[in-house]
Amino acid sequence: MRFTSLFVLTALPAAIATVTVAAPAAAKTLSYRAILDGTASTSATGSPARGKAEIKLDTKSQRVTVEIDVTGITLDQLNKALVAKPIGPVHFHQYRSADDVDAVLPVPYGANYRATKDGFHVSMRDYPYADGAKLLNNTDPFQDFVDAMSAGKIVLNIHTEKYPDGEISGKVMPD
Repeated sequence: MRFTSLFVLTALPAAIATVTVAAPAAAKTLSYRAILDGTASTSATGSPARGKAEIKLDTKSQRVTVEIDVTGITLDQLNKALVAKPIGPVHFHQYRSADDVDAVLPVPYGANYRATKDGFHVSMRDYPYADGAKLLNNTDPFQDFVDAMSAGKIVLNIHTEKYPDGEISGKVMPD
């Protein structure tokens, strides 16, 4: 009995250490940016509108924060059909190949969109990736979204009445 107790007492700290070592890495906030215009290959509209976006991904909570400033497009010019839908007129598309493009995360329209002197601003804070993906029937896990963002395979697109497929867009790149 004494041998068994001694084994348990000496083996227990090693087992705890193993569990501690196997714990997941610390969460990170990853930062990305996008410059949007009408000359990108995904939206070669020639539109003079411009935009810039800052995107942050929280890897622990799997939430997305987006700040977008657009000039040359007003809120009333956004695609009305998409404004009325839960997905909104601004969203992220993943380009898996030239023939395989999917909307992967929406920026839902609402109070987070506000008019500015020359266009509009969008502030979407701590939006759960899973909620947005569900709106689009996107089954890709969050880590796939992170990997695609880091690989430059995600494009941010703004859909308007004049250009329903997207007036301006920009590739999302790591900061």
